[in-house]
Amino acid sequence: MFGGLKILDLSKNLLKRVPDALSDLLRLSSLDLSHNSLSSIPPSVLLLPQLQVLDLSHNSISSLSFDSPVGPSEEGLGYGSGFFTTAIQRQTALKSERPIFPVLRHLSLGNNTITLEGLKGLANVNLKHMRVLNLERNNLSGFLDVQSLGISEKDMPELSHLVLSGNVNIRGLIGTIASAAKIDTVGCNLRQATPSFDREGTPTTEDNRDKASSAIETGPAVDDGNTLSIPEPDLTIVYRTLPAATFDSEPLAVDLDIYLPSISAGPSGHPLVIWFHGGGLLQGNKENLPPHFRRLPSHIYSRGDGCPDESVAVISPNYRLAPQVPILDILSDITALLGYIQTKLNDRLVKDGKADHKIDVSRICLSGGSAGGYLALIAGLRVPDEVGDEELGAYRGLKNEAIKCLAPFYPITDLTDKFWATETNPVPWMNGNSISHAQAKPHLDTKAAPVCSAVSGGPRSILYPYMLQHSLFPSLLFLTQRSVGHGLDAFRPSPLSLSIPHRLEIASKSSDAKFHVPIYFVYGTIDDKVQPMEKTLEALGRTNGDLVIERVEGADHAFDEDPKVECQALQEWLGKTLL
Repeated sequence: MFGGLKILDLSKNLLKRVPDALSDLLRLSSLDLSHNSLSSIPPSVLLLPQLQVLDLSHNSISSLSFDSPVGPSEEGLGYGSGFFTTAIQRQTALKSERPIFPVLRHLSLGNNTITLEGLKGLANVNLKHMRVLNLERNNLSGFLDVQSLGISEKDMPELSHLVLSGNVNIRGLIGTIASAAKIDTVGCNLRQATPSFDREGTPTTEDNRDKASSAIETGPAVDDGNTLSIPEPDLTIVYRTLPAATFDSEPLAVDLDIYLPSISAGPSGHPLVIWFHGGGLLQGNKENLPPHFRRLPSHIYSRGDGCPDESVAVISPNYRLAPQVPILDILSDITALLGYIQTKLNDRLVKDGKADHKIDVSRICLSGGSAGGYLALIAGLRVPDEVGDEELGAYRGLKNEAIKCLAPFYPITDLTDKFWATETNPVPWMNGNSISHAQAKPHLDTKAAPVCSAVSGGPRSILYPYMLQHSLFPSLLFLTQRSVGHGLDAFRPSPLSLSIPHRLEIASKSSDAKFHVPIYFVYGTIDDKVQPMEKTLEALGRTNGDLVIERVEGADHAFDEDPKVECQALQEWLGKTLL
């Protein structure tokens, strides 16, 4: 009856097993079994001939076994192959040997309990078409021998993304994986470089000559070879709960991770850095916090003059993602986040036994990478009171005196730049592969329930490259944006009104021009993932306020995701600006 089914979502059902009848779904291409109670890969899915995406994250799987696969029944062959096949043909097909996962491209096994020994089952199958393998937050430890695990360049030649984040006891990789594959290791404790981190660059600092600017001398971007810790968050807290958006969805809990210092807070509390993740406002999650930001709370600032030492707390929040919600809804999450931090966070810390780590909610730095840098800028830059809402896209920023400084990293800034209007197909980092419309379609459904998190390397991770292929940015941010205001005064926000250079230009020409808070602006010289920075930096130069520009020679987009990068100049700047 369901033999023609192509997409099946059985997530969040507490399933301990799935029926053998699943093996009859011969046209199934995407299967979501996440957030269940499965202890192994169901045998009934192993031989599905057209399965390309399989999500088994958030289960109880400790080892991988591909033994005793369950094949289709004769009835299933009738549905899947067509009723015009003869009984003899179907009987012959039943006896034929079928390969395991013959076309599987994406396998998500994150948030299970898989050990290194349990992962060795991968070596027993031929997964030549695998592009994304997600193993985040398991029990992997030691050095991963990619050849013995079946994930070497020979075993998975098309691999483009290997996600190992959150496996705190991983020490490194032995062997070679596909040359163009990206490896995510946030939260790992690597003792050797992996192919993903073959990047070098020494930051240099520019002063903006048109305005007052603090010069910071920066050292090398990488450490001296010693092991650097990559801490996990101390608490995960829901800061906003939104009602179910569709009849078959659940209320959406939007949460944050908080990283606390080891030393107790002073009388006023810890100063705070809020870091927003990137992903074009289309994908990404709070776990993408770069390692150097995770380590920031361990840095102790000696104040002198009898003042107690201080350390900075760090918050990494989720927020809702486009195109299921429009850009103003995303910005409303940022407003709600600050409201929660300033009114409820300290009570929650006390309740959870963290009374010695209260936050000084009057000393906040907004930071973020890529689209997260955009959120930091648009929320933290001041705009003149005299300018009308329409010219500012109905968003005036946080207008909060607690925001003391901004630290955007390689930010998206200009939504009208020609970079976004230029089709790039395929994008350079996709190994010559293009994202098909069929792959992107499920994530472009504006009637689907909103999401506030997309796993790294997961199915939704194709949205940013797909958007660049078809120059869909920033239109995806405005697809569901309704008009603001009433009657003849109503208007729809435009990309120009929510672009950083435009807002800076307004501020520089206004009679009510105000000083912006100090800004530490970081970008790499070979970054081709977002628009060029020159226009934004020129606009910043025409406004009033302290500005430091760190231009990292030879660095690409997201260069600071390398666990070896320390960003010591940023630490020093925060010590002078936030403390």
